[in-house]
Amino acid sequence: NRIMKRTQTFDSGASASLPYAGGLLLIFGAHGGAPLMLDLAARLSVCGPVRLLDCGNRSNMYRVARTLRTLTADPVTVLRQIQLSRAFTCYQVVTLLEKIASGKGTPVLVLDLLATFMDESVQASESSQLFERALQCLLAISAHSPVVVSARPLLLLSAPRFGLLEQLKRAASEVWEEDEVLPSRATDVQLSLLADY
Repeated sequence: NRIMKRTQTFDSGASASLPYAGGLLLIFGAHGGAPLMLDLAARLSVCGPVRLLDCGNRSNMYRVARTLRTLTADPVTVLRQIQLSRAFTCYQVVTLLEKIASGKGTPVLVLDLLATFMDESVQASESSQLFERALQCLLAISAHSPVVVSARPLLLLSAPRFGLLEQLKRAASEVWEEDEVLPSRATDVQLSLLADY
């Protein structure tokens, strides 16, 4: 059963807890939700292995290490639980997701998914086809593993590909949108999505 889609806002200082399982969670923010995603990667790595796919060169592992120092007495060992892969083209994104799809149970975090699909050296039609394959992989992975994807607002020059963001939002079971309008909000928001992972 698909769970009813919810859209919620979070502020830029929010912290995350365990991700949603059985669905695709989208975190949408100005910087591709990177601070929240990296916080989530750190917290999940304390519990076990995590796959982190960085599509927008946003994986600041020093930030992750700083977070881990507050969570564990052995941050170096825990940091090794994060398997980081970087994708610089949309072709690499699809290849990596197809490989990840064969594994089960490990949480998968994808930073700034749409970044490589905006590459103007790839025809918009081909980019769309590749994105469809990537999205199908993510949905297949989400059937057996927690999956969290982040994206950021697209630039006007990417207008021919705006449909990819809308497609991603439609496919997501839950969407968390960064709320930068209310900086005074409490910064301890928990994304309490599924506690029994």
